[in-house]
Amino acid sequence: MDTKLQTTDANTQLEEAPTDLLRDAGRGTEDIGTNDVKPPRILICQAGSPYRKPDDPKQIPGLNELDMFNDLSGENYHRGPLKFVVLKALPPKYIEFRSMDEGGGVVDFDVKANDPRTQFTTGEDGKRQKPVATMFRDYLVWLPDHQEPAVLSMKGSQLKVAVQLNGKIKQPLRGDLVHPSLAGKIIQDPPAWARTFSLTTKMDKDQNYSWGAYNLKQEGVTPTAVRELCSALATSFEKKNIVIDREAGDEDATSFDPVAMEGNAGM
Repeated sequence: MDTKLQTTDANTQLEEAPTDLLRDAGRGTEDIGTNDVKPPRILICQAGSPYRKPDDPKQIPGLNELDMFNDLSGENYHRGPLKFVVLKALPPKYIEFRSMDEGGGVVDFDVKANDPRTQFTTGEDGKRQKPVATMFRDYLVWLPDHQEPAVLSMKGSQLKVAVQLNGKIKQPLRGDLVHPSLAGKIIQDPPAWARTFSLTTKMDKDQNYSWGAYNLKQEGVTPTAVRELCSALATSFEKKNIVIDREAGDEDATSFDPVAMEGNAGM
């Protein structure tokens, strides 16, 4: 049996919360709205990113291409591995951007899924043309080694990783990997936070572009204490609107083509 699937590292276990934090929960924040929340994003530093340009207000000293980082705190996760647990898979989002030749920026922040701008087309040369609108798959996640929630956002060629992640989240879970008493049982529909994953980065490229992309690895079954925390966090976020900023550079030069992927399914 693969023992790597049984548990994550001990350093993901939670320490007992000080009693004063429980006693004073919510005090001092009574007038801060809770309907909209904006967790930090996990981003990959790409070539030309403002986060690594000298004298740019967004610059994060020491950040290198392919490093993952927190866009709010500026924390550099380097190239990983960065462990995460999914709290919620958010609905797909489609956004139309202006080209950089046109000055960049958002044209339409809420393109509907059935809009023609979300579809692949075939050009006059017979080649597949990517959609006008960029598709995003966003995940609200918990970073157990950093003790904070964040948003993991994937687009373009990274959507291949999103497909892998979705499949792993939905996969039934062997009971013996959770507890010996559950040997022989199958958990058919586990919660999203039942498994812990990690990300590292790599350079991906096609004929015209190169870009930073994710490698996904399943680390194992999430420890009980962390699952209990994630369950509480997921409940607290259920009725909140997760606000995700988009900025210049979020438009994608590449795009994941599901038709092409079906043709390569046996590779």
